[in-house]
Amino acid sequence: MAQLVAIDQIALESGSLAGARAVIRAWAMPGGPTTTSWSGVRAVERLLDGAGLSGGGSTHFAVVLTPLMGLIKGSVGPDFVVPCVDFEIDVTLQRTARGAVADCQRMVWQTDRWLIGPGAEPFTPPSVWPGTDVAFSVGYRDLRHE
Repeated sequence: MAQLVAIDQIALESGSLAGARAVIRAWAMPGGPTTTSWSGVRAVERLLDGAGLSGGGSTHFAVVLTPLMGLIKGSVGPDFVVPCVDFEIDVTLQRTARGAVADCQRMVWQTDRWLIGPGAEPFTPPSVWPGTDVAFSVGYRDLRHE
């Protein structure tokens, strides 16, 4: 789950399509998501479009992705797991907007690191506000230390 958090944070917080594409190139196995199909690239594209920055970034554009809840949808042995992370996302251009976003990926242990595995991306549970009764009913658990 921690590797998926890092992958998502680096991709989205880059605030650029080039940054998100570089992340998926480095962290997906052959047959997995690509620079055009990965949900992380599409998410950055939507953020840039929504901010009116589809032609390029801005030094005033910032994205902060904070992992607050997680769940394991399933696993097969010690080398294959489908973690899901529910994030709080803060997007700032002229003002800050806050929301919730979730991601699930097939993670496969290969040699010395977890990679996003081959196949279609798993269904992502609803992006629910972290810490709510709805989030717990979906199966998420807190990642924060109390």
